[in-house]
Amino acid sequence: MKKTLEKAPLVHVLIHLRFAEVPTLKTITPELLQTLHVRMIDEGFPEKIESQAELVELNFDSTSQQMKHRKLSKTRLLFRAAGEREIVEISESSIVLKSTDYGTFDDFYNKFHRLLVACMEIIPKLDKTLLKNVGLRYVDVIAPSGESTLCDYVSSEIQPPSLSGIGTHLQGHSLKAVKISENQILVVNFEELPTIDGRVQKVLPDNLMEPDDKCGLVIDGQKDWFKVKSTTYGILDIDHTYQFIQSPTFSEELIADATHRLYQSASDIFWDVISEHAKKAWGYKEER
Repeated sequence: MKKTLEKAPLVHVLIHLRFAEVPTLKTITPELLQTLHVRMIDEGFPEKIESQAELVELNFDSTSQQMKHRKLSKTRLLFRAAGEREIVEISESSIVLKSTDYGTFDDFYNKFHRLLVACMEIIPKLDKTLLKNVGLRYVDVIAPSGESTLCDYVSSEIQPPSLSGIGTHLQGHSLKAVKISENQILVVNFEELPTIDGRVQKVLPDNLMEPDDKCGLVIDGQKDWFKVKSTTYGILDIDHTYQFIQSPTFSEELIADATHRLYQSASDIFWDVISEHAKKAWGYKEER
């Protein structure tokens, strides 16, 4: 049975593929840039953006069993779709597709696959580089409606500790990292934030906020976000990563198989975390 929500809380999703550095992407020639731009226009991403940005990359290190972050200064090449709800980023060692207009996983992955094939056909030596890892990340804004509170919407297992009666809530945060298999790590972040004048304010984790205004994506707010009676709301961030064992040669099949595995586990976590009350409020349906 296929599970759907009429008013899904999802606001942002991305696929991040990492591979060994490709020399032709280190310094892109004007000819390659023009060819790539023409192909991206055909794929529905006509706006070319060149950007220099300071980025924060957050990863779970399985050796130290700790979350680690590093700051990167990157020159980025991006192509954005009409409506400013989807963007693809291409660098010397990664391809990232971001969307705030998500329908189904199959549609989203098929779009990523088309872009991947386009890059393989145009970028010299990309198909001969080595795969490192692929990540799939989903971000949901959990905003209670009516007289409900955040506790009515999500499992107590991921909620930050409650310290009621002490003072005014400013922020709460919980993090859970799980080894699904030897080369598969799933990280669930949950941030509890105060509503301000009954409104949702922040909708993305700090390390997903776009540092360059030129490259931002539109996020359509829901009506319920502007009349929240609950004192707090939440940001659910599910980040699932698959490490390719022994750095295999670039392969569409390996990437597809890994990403579909990531999706299934991430989907299972989402449905386990939200409550029956939340499902009812968001219009839960099951279809064959």
